[in-house]
Amino acid sequence: KHVKMSVNTSNDNHNGEEEPPEVMFHKSVQSRAGPLWRNNNINGVEDAEVELDEFTKILPHRGRRPRKRILILCTGGTLTMSNDPAKGNSLAPVQGALTSYIEHMREFTEDPEMPEIVAHEYEPLIDSSDMGPGDWALVAEDIAENYYHFDGFVVLMGTDTMAFAASALTFMFQNLGKPVVFTGSQIPLREPYNDARKNLIMAVIFASSDTVSEVTIFFHDRLLRACRATKVNTSKLLAFDSPNLDPLAEIGINIEERQHLLQPPPRGAFRIRTEMDSRLITLRLVPGFDDACIIHMIRAARETHLKGLILQLYGTGNMPSLKDDLVHALTDATKAGVCVVVTTQCHTGSVMLGHYATGMALKEAGVVSAGDMTLEATTAKLAYLLGRQDLTIDEVRDLMGVDLRGELTPEDEMPPPPLATAYQKAIAKKNRSRRY
Repeated sequence: KHVKMSVNTSNDNHNGEEEPPEVMFHKSVQSRAGPLWRNNNINGVEDAEVELDEFTKILPHRGRRPRKRILILCTGGTLTMSNDPAKGNSLAPVQGALTSYIEHMREFTEDPEMPEIVAHEYEPLIDSSDMGPGDWALVAEDIAENYYHFDGFVVLMGTDTMAFAASALTFMFQNLGKPVVFTGSQIPLREPYNDARKNLIMAVIFASSDTVSEVTIFFHDRLLRACRATKVNTSKLLAFDSPNLDPLAEIGINIEERQHLLQPPPRGAFRIRTEMDSRLITLRLVPGFDDACIIHMIRAARETHLKGLILQLYGTGNMPSLKDDLVHALTDATKAGVCVVVTTQCHTGSVMLGHYATGMALKEAGVVSAGDMTLEATTAKLAYLLGRQDLTIDEVRDLMGVDLRGELTPEDEMPPPPLATAYQKAIAKKNRSRRY
């Protein structure tokens, strides 16, 4: 079975131009998990039996009183890998490895304080570099189908695109009232020394939390908001960071939770929207670039119905002020209905269009700021907004600057810009004091 990603292909598009009759989009090679609850008694009503496949395991709790129930969905990644002789002894996911391993984890099978666990492996298991919007939608839809039968969810996958996947699910879920925790590992679970075991255990613990009601990433010793996280290291166990927001929780001898940073409980019913329009590209500028090549690429992309363009620029969103032709090309693109968004190449900080003259030219060209969003959150948010059927391109541009899921620091809560006046610093300090 394949999960289709809905893409806006109607003739009534954002800029009035006729859409192509067919748009290529990403499909998942994995099969839907479907309903995975069993003998779940809710309000005195027992659910019907659901037949589980060979790659789904139930680890019942050992306590005397009812405990929470957690669903683990495994897509693959390093955590499930082993050396494959057929592939030159390189690492590859091993089907069934996770479900057979966790059956022997005493933390899950003997501790009366741990929740009941249902673990499901997708088939086939894949590397995270092979995952895309179709796979993200598949996981989101399986969580939605099992939403009212579990207290929390853990998603296991590779680390390379984890921040993209977790950010995408952040926007797909509306009024999420339960924890969804992504995790993986730098070292496979089968190795004697690994980080997989601790990450898996802590992800289950945080998925049992009563205070977390958002999509998160747990890795090494910290719980991060998914739409604020980015991968920063390929060789160390501390692989993820949240550049512009403190961790939601950190573990040491105790778990230190920053409750003031957690998203508040939802006020409406849980809903899901998996439509994502992936017709967007990202460009990272370097000094001395040939703007003629970029201009030609932008114009060629418009002929293939480009919807979004993300520019990674210098500092607070600056580019060479002498590149007038490129600015004109961006102006033409925005007038043609392309949403052009600027992010910063810096690890921390924010885009401030208009603070410098070079950034002001972009602002006048109709380019919008990503603020302090990560590249992963920016791409996921733009694809989500463009995939909605009820927004005009101007509304998409406006919403890129609105905090929807905690992915963005509102402009009035930002620190003052460089070389700010004493008055600007005082106003910024006053705004930040209202935050909590």
